[in-house]
Amino acid sequence: FVKKFTSNGGKFLYCENEEELKMNFQNILIENKISNSEIFSNENSLTDYFKISNEIIDAKALVINCEFLISDQGSIMVSSNQILNKKLNQLPEILIIIAKTSHFKDDVSDAMSAIKNKYIKSIPSNITNIHPTNPKKSSNFISYKRTPKELYLLLRDVNK
Repeated sequence: FVKKFTSNGGKFLYCENEEELKMNFQNILIENKISNSEIFSNENSLTDYFKISNEIIDAKALVINCEFLISDQGSIMVSSNQILNKKLNQLPEILIIIAKTSHFKDDVSDAMSAIKNKYIKSIPSNITNIHPTNPKKSSNFISYKRTPKELYLLLRDVNK
């Protein structure tokens, strides 16, 4: 996963504990010259945890959890639970994804099965995979529909 994710332009940060998670998050803000008022999330757990807004007012970055990490593609599966009914090109240029080591799935098929098991009564809509896009690489047919974003993945180790 990490090799594919980073070779395509994604930025991967492994976090051993909560302190590292918060420190890496702050470092992303510093690196991109973003203040807390320029970030938003529609997920209450993240707005409370990082003390950020849940209102979309000229946001430069979006902080979201993910449904799953797709190992064979190096991509991140999200749904309406994270991005509402927005298309990827409607999201801010910087996406900061918070994930756990338990989110890894081998492929899209495994992830879709897990979604069905996770949301037995009401499967979320707008399920999509976010693929990192390296602007320095030439595009091809496979990358044609991908929307370039600065993609950060903060992976928490839930076993520690």
